[in-house]
Amino acid sequence: MLTRILPLPRYSSYDPTPFIGLFFPLLFGMTLGDSGYGALLAVLAAVLVFGFTSRPNLVAAGKILGVCAAYTIVFGALFGELFGDLGSQLLGLHPLWLDRATAVVPMIVFTLAVGTGHVLIGLLVGLRSDWRLRRYREGAFKLLSFVLLVLIGLLVLDLFRPQAWLSSIPLLLTVAVLLPLLIAAGGLLAPLELLKGIGNIISYVRIMAIGLSSVLLAIVANRLGGMTGDVVLGILVASLLHGFNLLLGVFAPTVHVLRLHYVEFFSKFLELGGRHFEPLGKKPG
Repeated sequence: MLTRILPLPRYSSYDPTPFIGLFFPLLFGMTLGDSGYGALLAVLAAVLVFGFTSRPNLVAAGKILGVCAAYTIVFGALFGELFGDLGSQLLGLHPLWLDRATAVVPMIVFTLAVGTGHVLIGLLVGLRSDWRLRRYREGAFKLLSFVLLVLIGLLVLDLFRPQAWLSSIPLLLTVAVLLPLLIAAGGLLAPLELLKGIGNIISYVRIMAIGLSSVLLAIVANRLGGMTGDVVLGILVASLLHGFNLLLGVFAPTVHVLRLHYVEFFSKFLELGGRHFEPLGKKPG
């Protein structure tokens, strides 16, 4: 369902569906990251799967939503979010890992690490494809890009969080040695392609930004509900705002996470331009 909007891949390329199936729910849950919202999405998913059995597209959407809801609940527990800060106020919930509303810089670092891993996996898949098709020069370019991105990541880590086992001088010397090899493999525009890869990784910060806006809007909903001074009216106000936030929390992660796949990830290995399989046969009549 999610890859159907893409042009068909070439026969010699990869089917993008398994990659979407593996990474899309993970990044979706990481972005929404609220156990309360995840529970509501799980209920909606069950309704779609078991209530619309005659509608295959709705059943498929329900299955996708159910997996995304599970990841959303898990990350909600890690972030300590249950309808924003309502869980901490009423039930004394605490983050098992990070409080997204306050730990902005750690979340940026985390999403950059996720983006680095995702892009590097794409390069490895592309390297395997080039090697299988005997495109050794293109494979060498992807291999060198992979190594350089790892080295640049280590340099950034040493810059912001110095580590005893890291030394920037050997890393810089290695980068200086590998850059001419990268140009030899990828041409004069190879450094620009490397910068494009770095930009792809930075683009994953949108996961943090969307998640932060979602949790802050949930907190605002709880605050406004409490300011009404009336239990019924407060629940109504908070529910309306949470409903709006949940609607945004479904569509915004879907659009942006798919964009991360289509642009940042698939561009490293996916080759489009395939044709539908049309078996030979006699025309009826």
